[in-house]
Amino acid sequence: MYVRETKQKIRLLCYLAFAIQCCIIASCAQIVAPTGGDRDKDAPKIISSNPPNFSTNFNQTEIKIAFNEWIQPLSNAKNQILFSPSIEPFPKITISRNDLSIQFKDTLLPNTTYSIFFGDHLKDNNEGNPLTNFKYLFSTGNYIDSLKIKGSLKTSLDKIPENTFLMLYKDISDTAFINQRPFYISKIEKDGHFNVENVKDGTYNIFALSDKNNNFYYDLPTEEIAFLDSSISMISNLDSIQLELFLPEDTLLRIQSFDRIVKNGALQLTFNKEISFNKDDITVQIRDNSTLKPIAFTEKNQKNMRVYFPKMQKDTNDFTLIVQNNQILVDSIQVHTTQRNSQNPVLFFTDTLEFKKLQVIETQSLKLLSSQYSMFPIDTTKLSILDSTQQPIPFTISRDADLQTYWIQAAWKPESKYTFHVSDSVLMDLAGNYNKNQKISFFGRSIKKYGNLLINYELPAISSNYIAILKDISGNVIDKRILNDSQRVQINYGFLLSGNYTVEVIQDLNKNGIWNSGNFYKKTLPEKIYKELKPIIIKENWDAEETINVDFNLSAVSISKTFSNPTNIEIDKSGFGSFNKR
Repeated sequence: MYVRETKQKIRLLCYLAFAIQCCIIASCAQIVAPTGGDRDKDAPKIISSNPPNFSTNFNQTEIKIAFNEWIQPLSNAKNQILFSPSIEPFPKITISRNDLSIQFKDTLLPNTTYSIFFGDHLKDNNEGNPLTNFKYLFSTGNYIDSLKIKGSLKTSLDKIPENTFLMLYKDISDTAFINQRPFYISKIEKDGHFNVENVKDGTYNIFALSDKNNNFYYDLPTEEIAFLDSSISMISNLDSIQLELFLPEDTLLRIQSFDRIVKNGALQLTFNKEISFNKDDITVQIRDNSTLKPIAFTEKNQKNMRVYFPKMQKDTNDFTLIVQNNQILVDSIQVHTTQRNSQNPVLFFTDTLEFKKLQVIETQSLKLLSSQYSMFPIDTTKLSILDSTQQPIPFTISRDADLQTYWIQAAWKPESKYTFHVSDSVLMDLAGNYNKNQKISFFGRSIKKYGNLLINYELPAISSNYIAILKDISGNVIDKRILNDSQRVQINYGFLLSGNYTVEVIQDLNKNGIWNSGNFYKKTLPEKIYKELKPIIIKENWDAEETINVDFNLSAVSISKTFSNPTNIEIDKSGFGSFNKR
């Protein structure tokens, strides 16, 4: 028995040894393809240039540059290579293998330093490795101009747009920015910094342009610009130029976007600026259709207009909508109809409360939204609000211009339950449909859920109004008010829910109560906006105090103090809660 088991173990070990040997032989016999060496990561190198870089007394008609390897052809040399000063007509640029040629078609300016900036567009043919920020310089005079302009560009956007350039014009007329290429041009870095070198002494206008169509002209209403409101005289270096990029005011009323298809009997138009039926005589009508009469109204942000067609039938043909402002044509829109729902839409109210909790501030309203649009009076006798004791309480109701938003005001009490009763046929939409019986229950939020905020505004000594805006973390405006000519203003913000808040201050130079952008033709810059960088933290049942030093030219700075457990918070007894949070 022992001998037999021993033989089996020996036999098993032999099998195992044989298997290992086979695996070793197979791995040794495996064929592996050659790797081809490491990937080329080196940028192309210049081995010669004729004339040499930084040449003076330049009188050639062609520049030749040779590289150590083949170069990719340029896809759009006119937009990829920057000549500063600009050269018209644009030179002929060709790439053949590892040679680049620049041929001038006309005589260059005398005693002028030229810069040819290639950016990152010169790449080797195999791997596309770029020769970064290569610049070729030459002068038609006996020296290289050496003046420099440095500075930074700010923007309200998250980052500087891709094709944003700094531009210098020797022609200081107002039309040069629109009709001419700049004399000097330099691409602005992603962080907003710019550096223009080898500038000749003289007088210039300075602009920045977010060039949407890559033609180096300001010719589109969507292009953002920046400029100095006066010319500069270059006799020495300038190193602290500050510019702010903005989208200029569009003086003409235009439609930016619109719905082409009627949905649920309505479509939406979005204008390029705020509109008002009180200020702008805007009319909508349908061409060659007298039976279909549209009803138009603005939405709350006043840039949108909703157009409703109450008598449109299932078989209504496509039509053209005519939009006019003071009897001047704004736009004509070809509108397509769709089959309307054969069933009447359900008409009802919905609340916008979070967790069915209503803020118990005397100026706070219960916000209700109707599912359809209505411009007809509400029968308030069919509305009621009962408190937790089932007793009716007095209230008022109002409607916004969007014909969907309703506000109900009452003397709400904390930690009380309320029920809003809506009877049948209180609300009628534009199609003639009525609502059905409905109940909405909600609760008054506890006082302890609020915090208070006191802000001391330190304002510049400039004769101007200011607009102070308090926003929540989502960017919703909580409070907005005008600060008159005064350097020190104290504002109590009461009954704020816990969370982070931000503050913005607008320098309202024209005192019209809104922010105004700049206008190139009027040479007006946009009104400055100060944004507090540090968030303001509000906690439940806490008081906070902030001192904000408003400086439109510096980074935001604030000094904060926080106090815990205020004794008794009472509505409208210490200035807290005295504002409208709608």
